Amino acid sequence: MIPYFEQPTLNIPLPSGFPMEQLSLHGFGFLVALGFMIGGRLSMDRAKRLGLNPEHLNKLIGQLVIGTFVGGHVGYGLMYDFDGYMANPIKFLYLWEGLSSMGGFLVCVPLAYYFFKSNRLPVWPYMDCLAYGLTVGWFLGRMGCFVAHDHPGPETTFFLGVQGICPPGHNANPGVACHDMGLYEALWSLSMFVLFSILDRAPRFPGFYPIVLGLAYAPTRFAMDFLRPESTDGRILMLTPAQWVSVFLFAVCAAVFMNRRTAAEPPVWAPRS
Repeated sequence: MIPYFEQPTLNIPLPSGFPMEQLSLHGFGFLVALGFMIGGRLSMDRAKRLGLNPEHLNKLIGQLVIGTFVGGHVGYGLMYDFDGYMANPIKFLYLWEGLSSMGGFLVCVPLAYYFFKSNRLPVWPYMDCLAYGLTVGWFLGRMGCFVAHDHPGPETTFFLGVQGICPPGHNANPGVACHDMGLYEALWSLSMFVLFSILDRAPRFPGFYPIVLGLAYAPTRFAMDFLRPESTDGRILMLTPAQWVSVFLFAVCAAVFMNRRTAAEPPVWAPRS
């Protein structure tokens, strides 16, 4: 099993005159930022290979950073701490205190769609490029969750369990390991990047990659959430909020997949040189 480790932190001394002596860069923030950078670059490289303008994606990525944090934080408040946020609405402004990946998706997907539509760009070919890069960005972001021990589950003897991270109310023995959903989701997203790299060797209909990503993620997240403790992820009719969103996501993606598969549009594809 994986032994416990502290989240890596880089302390940068600041010149005199600043309100604080040093700037602390935590592993979580560094990996999330790296995810946007590398994932964005992969999306732009694929767009260039397809004959699309990568600068459109470059402009969009900055908006997606904001959408991820705003949507993720608001989603966290609405899905996981509704009573607390309603009692103290100013907590919605504390964007650094809690993020929900589902909340981020629910904001960023319509935001990207609107961006391409409003700029009169081909929506689905650009969305394909975004989905391709997202797999690596997602991997690095979830590795950030892993190094911060943000999503612990119940006790386990599984070899990928992490010692000393068990949630409140569970065994506090530092030698006991618990599931780490951040690590599991990171490995899943990395496997999706490998899969997409293989699938991208042949033509696919426009919109194939974001739809398949949604179809693959929804049941994966639905299954993994059964490992999440009720102390951190409350239940609504026996399911977590993310599980209900997963059901909705799968239904929407399945319907869109059928529609896109029968659409009379030629594949947008260019082989690697």
